[in-house]
Amino acid sequence: MTNQELVQVVCREIRAEHHRTYLPFTLEDGEPGLLDSKVGGTPYLPRDMAWPRDREGTPLDFLAQVDCARLSALPGLPHTGLLQFFIGTNKLYGSGFGDMAREEKAVLWHTETDPTVTAAEVEAKRPPAPEERYSPLEGGPCAIRFGDPAEQGMTSGDFRFGPLFVEKWNRENPGQPIKSFWDVFELLPEAEDDEDEEAIDRLFEEDQGEEETPRHQVGGYPYFTQSDPRERENEDLDTLLFQLDSDALEAGRGQWRVLWGDCGVANFFLRGEALKNRDFSRVMYNWDCC
Repeated sequence: MTNQELVQVVCREIRAEHHRTYLPFTLEDGEPGLLDSKVGGTPYLPRDMAWPRDREGTPLDFLAQVDCARLSALPGLPHTGLLQFFIGTNKLYGSGFGDMAREEKAVLWHTETDPTVTAAEVEAKRPPAPEERYSPLEGGPCAIRFGDPAEQGMTSGDFRFGPLFVEKWNRENPGQPIKSFWDVFELLPEAEDDEDEEAIDRLFEEDQGEEETPRHQVGGYPYFTQSDPRERENEDLDTLLFQLDSDALEAGRGQWRVLWGDCGVANFFLRGEALKNRDFSRVMYNWDCC
C-alpha cells in the first residue's frame, strides 16, 4: 500500500468512527417572514426585549436566526422556538479569534414566540447604525432553505482529527512514524504543480463536498480556511452549533451575499452538555479567511 493509499484508508476509518448528523442549507434572496429562518433582515424579538448589545452597551448586528422546528432530525438541538445570532460591528465583526473574552456577540434562544409581534415593532427597536459599521452581510436579507439531513464524518480541520490520524498512521505504518498530522505531508510525493497539490488536498477532504459549494450548516463538523481555534484552548467546546460560509451572489462578478474577510467562514461552538441543557451562555464565535 502506498502512502497516498494509506492516507485515504486512515481518513475513511476516522470518519467511519466519528460522524454526526448535520443539516446543510442554502441562501435564497429576499426577506422571509419574521419567524422564519433567515440571514440578515429583521429578527424576531419579544415585545419585552430590547435590541441586543455587547458588554459595553454597543448595539450588535443581527446575523441569522433558525426556526428550531426545522431541526427535528438533529439530536440534541432544540426543536421548538428560535435560535438567533448577533455579532459586533467592528472591523473584526466582533470576533475574538479564539479569545472569548474579546468577543462581541449574542446567541439567543427564544423558547416560544409571539405571532402577534410585527416586523415594524422590532424595527422600531433597532438602534441607529454607527458611523463605522463593518458587516459580512453584503447583500440583502436571505431566507435559509434547509436541505436533507445527512451524516458527516469528522473533517480534517477539526482539532481532534490530527491526534486520531497520528495514532492510526503509526499503528498501520510503524516504519514511518509521525509526531503530528502535518508530518505526513513529508512522506507524500512533492507536488510539482497546482494540479498535484489539489490531488493531495483531496486525499484528506474527499467526502466533504464540492469545493465551490458554500458550507452552510447546522450541526456536524466544522470547516475552516485556517485552523481550529479550539486547539489552543476551549477544547471542551466540542459541538458545532451553526456555520455560515461566504456565499457569492453572482459567481465571478465579485458580488456577495455573505463575505467573511477574504472568502472565509464563521462558526459557533459550545459544549454538547450545555446544548443538552439549553445553555447558550458560553458560545465561541470565530471566523477565518484565506
